[in-house]
Amino acid sequence: MVGRDAFLSTSISSNFPLNFLRGGKMKKTFYFLGVTFLLFFLNGCQKKEKGLVIWHWMADRQEAFEKLAEQYQKKKGLKVRFELFFPPEVYSQKIQAAAAAQDLPDIFGILGEKKIFASFIKGGYIENLSPYLEENNQEWKRRFIKIGLDFNTFEKDNPYGVKEGIYAIPIDLMSIQFLENKRLLKEIGEESPQHWEDFIRIAKKAKEKGKWGFVCGWGESWFIYCLVTNYAFNIMGKEKFFATLKGEVPYTDPDWIKIFALFKELRKAEVLFPGIVTLNNKEAEQFFAQEKALFSFNGSWGINTYYQINKKLEYDTTLPPRVSDKFPLRIWAGAGSSFVVNKNSPLKKEAIEFLKWLTQRNQQVFLIHYTHNLPSIKGCEDKLEENLVKFLKNMENATHPRLWPINENPRVVEAINTGIQKILVGEAEPDKVAQEVEKAKKLTLGGR
Repeated sequence: MVGRDAFLSTSISSNFPLNFLRGGKMKKTFYFLGVTFLLFFLNGCQKKEKGLVIWHWMADRQEAFEKLAEQYQKKKGLKVRFELFFPPEVYSQKIQAAAAAQDLPDIFGILGEKKIFASFIKGGYIENLSPYLEENNQEWKRRFIKIGLDFNTFEKDNPYGVKEGIYAIPIDLMSIQFLENKRLLKEIGEESPQHWEDFIRIAKKAKEKGKWGFVCGWGESWFIYCLVTNYAFNIMGKEKFFATLKGEVPYTDPDWIKIFALFKELRKAEVLFPGIVTLNNKEAEQFFAQEKALFSFNGSWGINTYYQINKKLEYDTTLPPRVSDKFPLRIWAGAGSSFVVNKNSPLKKEAIEFLKWLTQRNQQVFLIHYTHNLPSIKGCEDKLEENLVKFLKNMENATHPRLWPINENPRVVEAINTGIQKILVGEAEPDKVAQEVEKAKKLTLGGR
């Protein structure tokens, strides 16, 4: 669960929590106000201790964080307290309310689209960390794998009006790729498919041998949008894809219909795991680990689940099978979890020193072993288990909405995901879905 929060965050609306209050249902308003009051009431009742306070949402990492905090106190003499707020939606409510009340902790993270991140920066809540990363001949900056910092960088003349700089520190990385069961692939006498038609053929062959061809947690619809954008890069290229996001190319364009038609082809091939549109990610991970499906689509955070369920599982990662050779296929990858420093914290200097310590090799190796996530710094490759190394493959093909010059409106993304789910259950055709998505797009553009 830890790693995928970075990708889950792309589905949190930029109007959150405002959209939560706009439903026209008074009970939602009272619920939000009640949660906010309770959080601050409980927070106010706690005795304030001197030391750094860090808020996060990573439920399965709390124990590891506490162990690191103990180490830091012994080494530096400064108490560090990690406070967990889960699930991510509750965490985001907490951060929004704390910002409004000028009561943010020393270190915290931001979930949501990049414009949410930008709004916190422009509100004066987040420190620009570029000067500290540049110190001592860029000693701190040079530690990191580049894409992790890119994830948290605002370039000069960015569309958000944020001053150029790096505003968050990544503590891990991740990627989302196709997975294939090596043992099952060998049993049916096949090799890793490089093209879509080979993938469909091999998935059908697996079905004939009593295994499902493909499983994924498409009940969590952001997984659908992730794969859709992978193929948008491959079929139409990044320039046309970004032009679509700008409203210059309609979703009724033949290339978009071709992308939507891939999901119809999957349905007609009868290779999809039953109920795939209702499966959550954890269920899909379990079924793949139990070797009930030949292929899956998941992120590096799934390694721990696979190991816990089936220590003998033999699998590999690969790029999604190409549809076109005209443009390169891209995968979502980047920083998994990142921390920012409260610009107004009286312990700002101490907070920055703690993040420098947290991203040193020893602490990163500790997190690798404890959480099975990819490190954010270079020089830990010798400490990575075999399956983690697999997810480092294809990072040269990385992209992510946080790295794009423009993002799609959440309403349009929802229309895409809902439409494809309808295709997968036989309730809609690709051209009709394209029309519905374009209709949603025009509404976001003011009807033009």
